[in-house]
Amino acid sequence: MFTFFGLFADPISDLPRQISGVWPDLKLIELQKPILAIAGRFGEDRYVPSDEDIPEGIVLATERLSSRISSARFLLLRTECWGGDCANWGQIIRDGRTAFQADGDGALRRLIGYWGVDIGPREIFEPLSRSFNWG
Repeated sequence: MFTFFGLFADPISDLPRQISGVWPDLKLIELQKPILAIAGRFGEDRYVPSDEDIPEGIVLATERLSSRISSARFLLLRTECWGGDCANWGQIIRDGRTAFQADGDGALRRLIGYWGVDIGPREIFEPLSRSFNWG
């Protein structure tokens, strides 16, 4: 089984510092494709992989960050894969509130679509591969 919980945000000046102020242990990387974003993968100390939720504390902290930097889009994303079958769900946060939520078929495609990118019906998103280097 593969499980993932991550944060993606627009690469706005000073945002990495502010994210690190909230989660000092979250290692941030810069994505160039398929979306231009800063990203971090939360460890299992921040969520319970068997629970199908996005922890409320992380949502609230992200909403607070978003209210301070209203021009930034934030994506909280959960993924679980068994064999080749994956389930994705998450939410887009803007202006201090959840602007969009998605789960079920095509959820990852719809969420990434907020960046103006279509990852296609197969929903291939490189940061979710086992071989992706999160540092």
